[in-house]
Amino acid sequence: MELLELRYFVMVADAGSFSRAAVKLGMTQPALSRQVQKLEQELRTSLFYRHGRGVTLTEAGRTLADAVRPLLQRLVDVKEALLAQGDRPTGVVTFGVPPSIGNTLAAPLAQRFREACPEATLRVHEAFSSTLLEWIESGRLDLAVLYDARRDRNLVVSPLLLEDFFLIQPAGGSGDPTALDMADIAALPLVLPGPENGFRRVIDAAARRAKIDLTIAMELDSIAALKQLVEAGAGSTILPFGAVHQEVLAGRLRARPIASAQMRAMLVTATPSHRPISRATHVLLRLVQAEVERCIETGVLKGRIHGLTRHPDGAGKDGGL
Repeated sequence: MELLELRYFVMVADAGSFSRAAVKLGMTQPALSRQVQKLEQELRTSLFYRHGRGVTLTEAGRTLADAVRPLLQRLVDVKEALLAQGDRPTGVVTFGVPPSIGNTLAAPLAQRFREACPEATLRVHEAFSSTLLEWIESGRLDLAVLYDARRDRNLVVSPLLLEDFFLIQPAGGSGDPTALDMADIAALPLVLPGPENGFRRVIDAAARRAKIDLTIAMELDSIAALKQLVEAGAGSTILPFGAVHQEVLAGRLRARPIASAQMRAMLVTATPSHRPISRATHVLLRLVQAEVERCIETGVLKGRIHGLTRHPDGAGKDGGL
């Protein structure tokens, strides 16, 4: 079996069609078909069922695909690792962020990464932390920022920010900046993520600790939808400040602090422990840490970082994580 034949075979399997795979590979369909037929002749078995809509793998095809895909990915990893040993970072870095902080970090990080690594490519994916965790464990991501990942021998996890949660309400009202007690929140209709969401688990745990019952008006696993509902007067929500800083600055929402030590969550960086970290990924990790520090200093994010509580004037005091 030739490596090129195996690569062509996997491309056809992933595309589900010889014609689509040929377009991606930049070759003719007959030439691609000959390569796969040569592999089938060597293995003395059919690897695909041919039908009007394209192709699907036979049982033998699935067995071969399951064995070949990790080998091809390993070769890609080795190539990127070798390229990363050069003078300038190269390769592709896949980065994941949760929606609550994606609007804050993604754009400036993309710009700074391009300046620092002009010969590398950054791909940013936004998803909830549970999904990001699955993606980084499966090797789909090189680096992720997510909420309080479980300790896993397949991950290298480092604390990034202990982020405070705020009660988010429509703009206007009294504008009272004082912190709300949990008892005050119990009386408010809330629009919140569903019970399986990481934010919601933090909120529910804080409510149990305070021995209060929350009034849940609606449940939606969408940060954008929650903010829209609050603006429309459907209720209040509870989010980190970074998720609403643009709306607060625009005067569309207001964020009130909550007097509860449980109303906060740990943001961490996570990388896979079973794969080499490329030079470009190391650069991105440093940029993430620097950007979070900058956002704390400017008030875009609110919480504790590296053991210090950051204040708008730039002063800090011992905060601990």
